[in-house]
Amino acid sequence: MALLLEDETKKKGVPISFGTTEDRKLFPHHCAFNRLGNLDGIRGDTHLGPDKYNVDKFNSIDYNIKTKPTNKLGYSLGARTASRIPNLKCKNGYYAHDLSRGLELTFPGPTSYQNEEKKPVKKNKESFNNSAPRFPVESKATLYQPAPGTYEHDVRRFRRVEFAGSFGGKQALKETISIKCVQNNEDICDSCKRPPIGDYFCYRNRALCRNCHSFHSAYGEKYPPSYLQAFKKVRDCAEIHHHEGTSAKIKLKDPKLERKQRYREAYFNQYFH
Repeated sequence: MALLLEDETKKKGVPISFGTTEDRKLFPHHCAFNRLGNLDGIRGDTHLGPDKYNVDKFNSIDYNIKTKPTNKLGYSLGARTASRIPNLKCKNGYYAHDLSRGLELTFPGPTSYQNEEKKPVKKNKESFNNSAPRFPVESKATLYQPAPGTYEHDVRRFRRVEFAGSFGGKQALKETISIKCVQNNEDICDSCKRPPIGDYFCYRNRALCRNCHSFHSAYGEKYPPSYLQAFKKVRDCAEIHHHEGTSAKIKLKDPKLERKQRYREAYFNQYFH
């Protein structure tokens, strides 16, 4: 009974590794079913395979010289048939191509061409063609410059022109000098009782010229400092336009130049008051 069971298992096949009982197909008797197997033309030749070729014999220099067709006339298209060394006679009567005799040829050497005529080099009158002193003498302008300690250090940095605006609205420049637009300016200085010249200071119905304002700000005899701080700088509109006794305005200055002047004054006001 045992023998009968063994024969049946052999006929049916016992499961082995990789889950198959088929024969393993190996190269060179079988080829892979891919591009490499399609390109490979070897089908069952056991004498062909890796390390079966005489590469050193068929790829040698001797084999290539004997079997590779070459041109006897030259190495390029339209090669010349003339000899490489012309048959010129030497001093002794022999030909130049007869190099075995060690003859002295009459051909010029490489150094016998282009005899260079050296021209005299012109010397500079001054070294490095520059007559300026190496260490120039300092001028008086550089000697009397202010020292680093003479500048102000405790000042506000990154000063910019200020604008007044709102969200979604136009931004207006915060002018340092307000324009007083009237037909006839009748302001008189409250201190010297004279009409002010140029820009002046005004607070409500009182005005102070620049000289009186700077004098009282320095000494403070007549007006207290809190009162002088309330004065704002004012400019008459006579330099910008004329009214001629009416409310109309006749322009005397280009609006672009006027705008540039206001921006410039607002900038310098950050440094000079």
